[in-house]
Amino acid sequence: MGINYLAPAPYGSFITRSGSFQADANGLISNVGAGAQAVDLLEEGCVPLAFNPFANFRNLIDAGDFSINPFQRNIPGIASGGAISTPISTTPTYFPDRFFAAGAASTAILMAAVADSSVAGFNQSLKFSRQSGSSSTATIYLGQVLETLDSLRLQNQTVTLSFWARSGANYSGGPISAQVVSGSGVNQSAANLVSSNWPSQLNVVSAQQILSTSMVRYQFSGVVPSTASQVGVLLSFTPSGTAGADDSIYVNGVQLEIGGSASPFEHIDAQVALEICQRYAWAQPEPAAGVVMGAGQNTSASSQLFYMATPVQFLKAPSVTVASGAFKTNQAGTATATTITAGSTHTVNAISINGSSTGVAGQATMLVGGGGSGWILASADF
Repeated sequence: MGINYLAPAPYGSFITRSGSFQADANGLISNVGAGAQAVDLLEEGCVPLAFNPFANFRNLIDAGDFSINPFQRNIPGIASGGAISTPISTTPTYFPDRFFAAGAASTAILMAAVADSSVAGFNQSLKFSRQSGSSSTATIYLGQVLETLDSLRLQNQTVTLSFWARSGANYSGGPISAQVVSGSGVNQSAANLVSSNWPSQLNVVSAQQILSTSMVRYQFSGVVPSTASQVGVLLSFTPSGTAGADDSIYVNGVQLEIGGSASPFEHIDAQVALEICQRYAWAQPEPAAGVVMGAGQNTSASSQLFYMATPVQFLKAPSVTVASGAFKTNQAGTATATTITAGSTHTVNAISINGSSTGVAGQATMLVGGGGSGWILASADF
C-alpha cells in the first residue's frame, strides 16, 4: 500500500513523472508510490500523512460533524424550528451536543441547525449568531471543553484545529478568532474557559481568520504543554452596530487532532456520535399520551418517585432540569395530571423524577406522556 498525501486544496490535480493524481473533497490523495511521483507531489505542496486517515478515532472533538450531531436539545420547549428558543447571554449554554455558546449580560446569542450541503459529506451546519436587532457588541463565543481523560494524550504534542466556516449575509464581525486552550486543572468548566480562569490557562493556538461567504476549510496548529491536563476549543467573533437578520457564522467539520496539518475530516457512525454525546447529556421530550417514561411508586397519597435508567454511563452524576408540560401518572390504569420536578438521587447510571398527583400510597405507578411540550434533561456537561 502506498503513502497518503494531503493536497493544498480539495479536488486539486497533479501531474507527476510517474502518473497523475486528483485530490478528493477532503484534499486526500491516496496510495502514492515511492519515488518520482512522491517527490513531485512534495514539490507541488502536498504533505505526506504518516497515518491511516480512515482509522478511528483521530478527532478529539465530539460531534463536530453537525450532520450527525444529535442536537438532543432540539425539542419543543427548548427549541423551535431547529433553533434554540431562548437567546444566550453570560452563562455557557449548550444546544448542539457538546458545543456551548456564551457572551456577556447584554448579549443575545442564537444557535441553529441549518440545512447545508455545500461541503461534500455534510448536509447540515451549525449557525451561531447575534439575534436580529441586538445592539450588543460583546464577543460571542462557541466552544467545546474536552474531558481531562481525553486531553492527556495531547501533552507535548503538536495539534491542529480545522473547520469549515463562512459568514452570514449580514455578518458584522471582523475575523473569526480560533483558539485551542490548555490548562492544568481537571474537568474545568466552560465558564472558566471563557473567562480565562482555568489553572495555568494559556493559548496553544490563537489565530485570526477573515471569512468568505462560501464554506472554506481553515487550519491552525500549535504545541500543547507537557503539563496540560485539560484542553478546550473556542471560536469567537466581535459584532458591530445593530444585528441584521443573518449576523452569523456557519461552521462544520470541527476537528482537533495530533499532527502538524489537518487530515481529511473523520466521519464516524451516527450511533457512535450519539452514545459519546450521551456521556455528557441526555434529553427526553415528553412523548404522546400514555407512552411510559419511567416506573416508580406513590411515596404518599399525593407524591411519587420515578426511576429512569440512562442510556449510557454519564461522566459524573448529572444535574437534572425538567419542564412539566402535560406529563401524567398512571394510577391503576387512570391517567392523572402531575407536576414533575427533578429528584435528588441521581447517579451516573440513573436519574430520579418527583411527581405530585393523587394516588394510593405504596402502590406502583408510571410516569407517562400527555402529548405536551414537557421535557427532562440530565446534564453532565462542563
